Amino acid sequence: MEAKKQQIECHNCHEMMTIDFETATFATAVQVINGKKSETRTYLEKCPNCDAVNKVTSDNKEEWGKRKGPNVKFFMYSGMFGCIAFLGLGILVLYFAFKGLGFVMDWLIK
Repeated sequence: MEAKKQQIECHNCHEMMTIDFETATFATAVQVINGKKSETRTYLEKCPNCDAVNKVTSDNKEEWGKRKGPNVKFFMYSGMFGCIAFLGLGILVLYFAFKGLGFVMDWLIK
């Protein structure tokens, strides 16, 4: 599958330039609405004349070529496990804080 090459006009110097979807930097946006996932990519490329960053948005997966985007499930699971680890560490800190407080109170009372 061949990635698309799109000709656009630079927004800064108004010269024609080519954005190659195979080599350009891209950002992915994923939306889930009523159980249907829609994904769009925004390709960013510097103008060779003035170094201004231009962008093109595409939602057609056939234009993207063979490049893989980020795995959404990986980010969801890593966020979930990060939250669980944060809660676990918080409970551990509170446990040792109360143990230390109990030790200090016992020492003061005796």
